[in-house]
Amino acid sequence: MVDSLVCEVHLVPAQHVVWFMDCMGRKTVMASISGPVRYRFRDMDEDVEVLLEGDSEWVERWRQELGLEEVGWLQLLQAEGAERTDAGTSAPGKERRQAPKKKELVGPPPDPSRLPERLRTIGGVDLGEEIRKLGFFEPRSPSGEELGDILDDYDEAPKPPEGLTSSEPLAEGWLRELFRIAVRRFGVMGLPADVIFEAIGDRSDMEEGLLVSWLEAQHRLGRLVKIHGGERLGYGPEPNWMDAP
Repeated sequence: MVDSLVCEVHLVPAQHVVWFMDCMGRKTVMASISGPVRYRFRDMDEDVEVLLEGDSEWVERWRQELGLEEVGWLQLLQAEGAERTDAGTSAPGKERRQAPKKKELVGPPPDPSRLPERLRTIGGVDLGEEIRKLGFFEPRSPSGEELGDILDDYDEAPKPPEGLTSSEPLAEGWLRELFRIAVRRFGVMGLPADVIFEAIGDRSDMEEGLLVSWLEAQHRLGRLVKIHGGERLGYGPEPNWMDAP
């Protein structure tokens, strides 16, 4: 058997010296203990277990009160935020660590007085106006007259989608261009039937009743979606029909 095999751990209370009893019956003295420690004693026959943690002097005082000076195990604990030294004691981490050097900022020192002041009254910002300055506009349903004025700038009638059979190719070309303007310029996905007639009625050579019937036929063909909005009936474009070449 190896002589250095540790079998028991005891404490000499007067000096706080930990010593080991090896299997040959010889005592080996270690270093003095100070700081936080953990003491444990367990008696399996009597079903007794004692666990003390705290400063070495406080733990030793309770060991003497309980009559446990010659039994049990003692373990040195490392204090939180401390580092172990070569002598077995703890040293605060702040003393061992050197404070990092403060990096110098590049360029001249900041001068808050050079920053422009922008004073605003709380609640006084016109959000709609600020959004319009950025190039965004609030969606709104345009009138037939507005849409007609835009279509007046076209030099020739738009062509209908290729590869699709159409009973009114002229009206279909204008209708698709009308929806494209409504989506891109006004941010709406549909238009009332009366607005559609006001915008392209004269260009399609159809009366209002005939145009509404034709719009319904386009809906059945899967080219338009029907929109019910109270007393008014509207239509919007199907994406496949709008994206057709």
